[in-house]
Amino acid sequence: MKNIIGILREGIDKHGEKRTAVTPVNAQQIIDWGYKLLVEPAIDPENGEIKRAFKDEDYVKAGAVIKNNLSEANVIFGLKEININKILPEKTYLFFSHTHKGQIKNRQLLKNLVENKATLIDYELIADNNNRRLITAFTYIAGSAGMVDTLWALGQKLNLKGIENPFANITQSINVKNLVHIKDLLDKAGEKIKVEGTPETIPPVICCILGKGKTSTGAQQILDMLPCEEITLDKLSSVYAGGSRKKIYKLVLEVYDMYKLKEKYKKEFTGYNDNDKLNHYIKNPDMYESNMERILPFVTVLMNCIIWSNEYPRVLTNDLCKKNYSGNRTLLVIGDVTCDPNGSIEFSKETWIDNPVYTYYPINETFKNGFESDGITVMAVTNLPCEFSVDASEKFSNELRPFLKDIISADYNGALSSSGLPEPIKNAAIMWKGIFTEKYKYMEEYIY
Repeated sequence: MKNIIGILREGIDKHGEKRTAVTPVNAQQIIDWGYKLLVEPAIDPENGEIKRAFKDEDYVKAGAVIKNNLSEANVIFGLKEININKILPEKTYLFFSHTHKGQIKNRQLLKNLVENKATLIDYELIADNNNRRLITAFTYIAGSAGMVDTLWALGQKLNLKGIENPFANITQSINVKNLVHIKDLLDKAGEKIKVEGTPETIPPVICCILGKGKTSTGAQQILDMLPCEEITLDKLSSVYAGGSRKKIYKLVLEVYDMYKLKEKYKKEFTGYNDNDKLNHYIKNPDMYESNMERILPFVTVLMNCIIWSNEYPRVLTNDLCKKNYSGNRTLLVIGDVTCDPNGSIEFSKETWIDNPVYTYYPINETFKNGFESDGITVMAVTNLPCEFSVDASEKFSNELRPFLKDIISADYNGALSSSGLPEPIKNAAIMWKGIFTEKYKYMEEYIY
């Protein structure tokens, strides 16, 4: 008997979330393969909020049935974490669970999935045999949306300080239809920079981007729409002292730039090329500490685009930020695209689209929601890709498509090994019928 497929509507607790894992185009494909497809209506009945960027009619045209109750479905596609009250017994779920690192906020979700004997496949963990992620659409989009929102935050911050600036008319990503429309705003800001320059009352605008991965690439693609010159670390102080006002500057750091060996280990580290340095850091994180004290005094904007976990040193601690801020207040805005609360940036916390920034006061380590003229403004929106919901959904759905037929046709009644799922999807199966799979047995401790 063929599986019946369901598509969830995102929860009302996910502010501004309108993405979907399965667009109408891929819904049509599922139906053409002969499967029944149930789709929750886009409008949440509790508050009338639209929670999907695509209309119900588009799914109906594809042949889907719009239905609030998905209990008939046995394979259900979501996107972000599911509300624990919506978990149905003995279903197969696909979504970003944010559980495999032991995230405390989602441990009850994990427990409920176990209690309901669910199967959980996590998009974030779909990877090849070399552990390279295969579904990465949202990382690019997050970088792009995060850079737009950070430039918007810079414009608002300077406005509050009474400083006329070329970033003032850049809006938050959620206020434009898609990436094409944001380019028009950036073109206008770029022309203003070329003609009028950046404000003379602040140093030349230098944006430091941490990391060179896909999130960083998305951020850089936005920044490069402005008159932008990339500089290296050795040029940082000279650009700060005498850089042009008719452009902005981009400094992109690899991990061996943003971290340094602790003093007692320096003699052991000679003759290494960049790849050696990166591998040494990955294998020996306890030998390193942040190098940002060398960089922070010169940068206006800091973009955090790195993956981080607890065994690695923080790139920006409260103490380091306080030390820098006591003597230098060039840093105005931080865009924390990775948004790990208390993570690589120690004072980071989640923000949402409808309340996207807070102000951090390094001297006394306190926070205020929203913009303030002093302090450091931090943009750490936790679901940035949904600001470009259509772009993000289409890109994600296209990346998922090569696996889609195998996922919906798999046998979820027997063992994982005989399910017919391809290896990358098996790698992403956290639990199977309520029991943690061998790869994720360590997660049992998170539910007790």
